[in-house]
Amino acid sequence: MKNRLNWKYAIGALCFLSMMYSCTSNFDEYNTNQYEATDEMLAGLIKIGAFFPTMQADVVPTSDVDANEFQRAQNLAGDIHSGYMAAIGTWNYGNNASQYNLAYDRWNDVAFSVAFRKVMPAWKEVKDKSREEYPEVFAVAEIIKVEAMHRITDIYGPLPYLKFGHGEITTPYDSQEVIYKSFFDDLDKAITTLKNYVANYPSSKPLKKYDMIYGGDFAKWITFANSLKLRLAMRLVYVEPKLAQQYAEEAVKSGVMQTNAENAFLKSNLGISVFNPLKICWDSYSDIRMGALMESFLVGYNDTRLPMYFQESALGGYHGARLGNSIYNKTAYEKLSSPNVMENTPVQWMVAAEMYFLRAEGAIRGWAMNGDAKKLYEDGIRTSFEQWKASLGSYLTNSTAKPAAFVAKAGSGSVSASNSLLPTITVPWVENDDFEVKLERILTQKWLAIYPDGQEAWTEFRRTGYPKVFPVLTNRNSSVIDTELQVRRLPFPQSEYDTNEEEVSKAIQLLGGNDNGGTKLWWDKKVRK
Repeated sequence: MKNRLNWKYAIGALCFLSMMYSCTSNFDEYNTNQYEATDEMLAGLIKIGAFFPTMQADVVPTSDVDANEFQRAQNLAGDIHSGYMAAIGTWNYGNNASQYNLAYDRWNDVAFSVAFRKVMPAWKEVKDKSREEYPEVFAVAEIIKVEAMHRITDIYGPLPYLKFGHGEITTPYDSQEVIYKSFFDDLDKAITTLKNYVANYPSSKPLKKYDMIYGGDFAKWITFANSLKLRLAMRLVYVEPKLAQQYAEEAVKSGVMQTNAENAFLKSNLGISVFNPLKICWDSYSDIRMGALMESFLVGYNDTRLPMYFQESALGGYHGARLGNSIYNKTAYEKLSSPNVMENTPVQWMVAAEMYFLRAEGAIRGWAMNGDAKKLYEDGIRTSFEQWKASLGSYLTNSTAKPAAFVAKAGSGSVSASNSLLPTITVPWVENDDFEVKLERILTQKWLAIYPDGQEAWTEFRRTGYPKVFPVLTNRNSSVIDTELQVRRLPFPQSEYDTNEEEVSKAIQLLGGNDNGGTKLWWDKKVRK
């Protein structure tokens, strides 16, 4: 990790905040009733509008002036544990999170810290200043909060969540079950509020000057909220299947994403330049490269998204690395394929392709998903290829293409074609396959489609066991983390033990196991055969 200031973001953010909080010559412009919002509402929004980009910037941590927060909260967590990428830094010669030394240098503190220092305080400001007077504005803040905080509970489990900001000296933790059920309540209320607002004011966009995702388009926020509800509903399938089905069917009926025009990305606008921190991780830091499993799938399937996802290696072709090598010198690893993410690449929250795969999974479970599994599965693939402007060709019908054997070009960990670690799943839909084969096929293509969001990919791997991610080469924590099952969560931050110890002790009881990387989360209940 090196220090590199993201000056474009910092300067843009300061200008934006200054604009929002100052009474300037632009005041009349903001008070102009251009979108059916009242003058009074627009004037009131000046006091709270800036908190929206503050929240949005750290759903995936991007607001740090360098990439250290993103690197530790996302890249050296979900991105590597999902199999998308391999850490090649020499931190402690590999004895770090990439080898399941999860306590190394307090990396596991960072996702928690970002959420509770940045996202939640901004949400509370919006709540306190808009919940009664501008419920439609608060509804959007609620959706953003759920999008941010489901990622955090899916990392740790219980969180000091529902009583955040209540003025207590210490904040009690809530179980993940309670947190998840509050998510659905919040989303349902937000969807209802926004639907009512859109029905009454169809062209109104009071958040147009503050919303970096959809430009204040409440109709798109409704679709996003339904899509998020579907994502979270599927999380419940092995712990509360009836509730999972209920929420999933409600979401689909209400309307989830269907086109790439509805995709949710954080990107430069509103005078703020968003610098994608993954660019720093692979370039300036030179700490991350393509994961071995990504190479196996993309090369084996002749997937034309490959050059969109990764850059050609210095060795020619596309090459990744296994996670968990002991790295004393990363020169050889630096020659491998880097993510094809540049400084202006939008930061991904959710894409429409994911919704088709979620609906396909619901369909094979017998749920009402407004389509049959085969069509939904294939539409998910088509939508992803369209998103990346890649040629589909014979991808859907090539029944001989399978994940390719992996030959390590740096470090160790080659996987031969006969090795049981190598997945054998093919792409074409086969109606007569049994349930688990269909599920693996859906989840494998979903894993490929939601790249580079490693946090969501890691969560879905934990939920379903698919795709079959290569296990870590060296497990420094084998006494508590099963190498085959792989890491299930991150331990609570040391900072919480330092400042909120009594409540952390209670949280461990809510967790239902020891505070380590081997304890499963509330929704992680699938029985592995």
